[in-house]
Amino acid sequence: MEAISATGLRKSYGKRAVLDGVDITFAEGVRVAVYGPTGEGKTTLLYCLAGLLRPDGGRLEIFARSADGNGAWMPPEERDVGMVFQKALLWPHMRVRQNVEYALYGLSLTALERRERACEVLELFGAAELERRRPETLSGGQVQRVALARSIAARPRILLWDEPFTGFDDASREEVARRALRYVTETKTTLVMVSHRMEDAALMDARILRLMDGSLVAEI
Repeated sequence: MEAISATGLRKSYGKRAVLDGVDITFAEGVRVAVYGPTGEGKTTLLYCLAGLLRPDGGRLEIFARSADGNGAWMPPEERDVGMVFQKALLWPHMRVRQNVEYALYGLSLTALERRERACEVLELFGAAELERRRPETLSGGQVQRVALARSIAARPRILLWDEPFTGFDDASREEVARRALRYVTETKTTLVMVSHRMEDAALMDARILRLMDGSLVAEI
C-alpha cells in the first residue's frame, strides 16, 4: 500500500515558490531521506505532509485517503504521523516523561499505560534515566533523544523527522540512528526524514531524494 502519494504539490511564500509541483509516492514501510541545502523547501514539504501547512495546490493522499486537494482536508490528528521538528519544542514546564506522555493524550490509555509507554520509548532511545529531568537541564543530544521518543510514543504509521540527528557527536549519532533504524524496520513504519547531511541518510539506510528550488530534481 502507498503510505503517501502527492501530485503537483505547490506552496509559495509571497512570490517565491517553495514547492513547485512536487510528485511523490512512498510505499508503506519505506525509508526516505529528502536531501538538499537549507531553504530549499524540505521542511515545508514535511509540514504539508503532516497537515501543519496547507498546500496552495496539488493533491495529497495518506494511505489512500484524500488528505488535501479538491476540497478535501484531513486534520493532522487523523494522519497517523509522528513529528520531530528542527527545534525539539519540549514543554519547559513538564518533565521529560510528561513531555512524552503528552503525545498519548487522546488515545484510549490509562494513566499507568501512558507512563509505561513513555518509559518504554525513552528506554528505546537510551534516555530512560532522563524521565524526571526538566528540558532546560538537558544537553542538545539529550533533548533530541526525547524528541525522537515522543515521535514514536503513539505508534504512528508514518514518521516525519526534520534533521533528527542534530545535536549529536558522531558516535552518539551512529548509536541513536541504529536504535531508530531497528525500530522502523521492525515495525514497518514509513519514515520521511529531511537532512542536509548525506551521512544521516546512509545511517538510516534510506532512499535519497534531492529537493532543489521547490522541485524534486533527482534521486541520488
